[in-house]
Amino acid sequence: MANSVKVIIGAMDEEVSALVARMALVVKGIVDGVEIHQGQLGGQNIVVAKSGIGKANAAYTAAILLKEFKPTEVINIGSAGGTKVGQTVGDVVVANKLQYHDFDIGPNTITDSRFIFENGHSDLSDIEAVLKSLNTPYHLGLIVSGDQFVTKDSDAFKRIQDKFVDAIAVDMEATAIACACERNQTPWIVLRSLSDVTHNEGNDMDFETYLAKASANSALIAEEYLKLG
Repeated sequence: MANSVKVIIGAMDEEVSALVARMALVVKGIVDGVEIHQGQLGGQNIVVAKSGIGKANAAYTAAILLKEFKPTEVINIGSAGGTKVGQTVGDVVVANKLQYHDFDIGPNTITDSRFIFENGHSDLSDIEAVLKSLNTPYHLGLIVSGDQFVTKDSDAFKRIQDKFVDAIAVDMEATAIACACERNQTPWIVLRSLSDVTHNEGNDMDFETYLAKASANSALIAEEYLKLG
């Protein structure tokens, strides 16, 4: 389709700015309260949007842009917190499954298919090829989302370790974006770079220090992915 477009969503200024800096023919605008930048990147027509932090902001942004632009794919970029020992700031995490870690309606919540998003993601072979070509360490697996920053001693991290033992990272938006995409039958991909690793002491300080690095890394990889068409 000549006018096909892909939507890229980041939560924070740092995440979006790193991507916009790589774009050409940028036009800034606002759609129903959502800040967007339209332009080209990697030979593709794209719309980059800042959602704001958290699941509600992410779901609203995704829903608005799905309706307005009818994208062929939604890409969620930015930073995340690693949840596995041995991970390093700058590593990339790619989701093949997404769940909420702070949502609970009973003992079967974590196995309830209504709240598990794994069938709507894009073919991940392309992004894996990009990451290998860039010699970028990456982790493929479950990412869990919730409305709190997760630190080593937090109750949220204890719950993740107990209930989501396979989780490779934690964030605050990705699962809500995937939910909106799957309800709209639009492919999604979550591509984030680690700004901190929750097992480490002082990971909240790491986040502030390495957010810009994680954002730049995520933007670079998103551009290389878009070049594949």
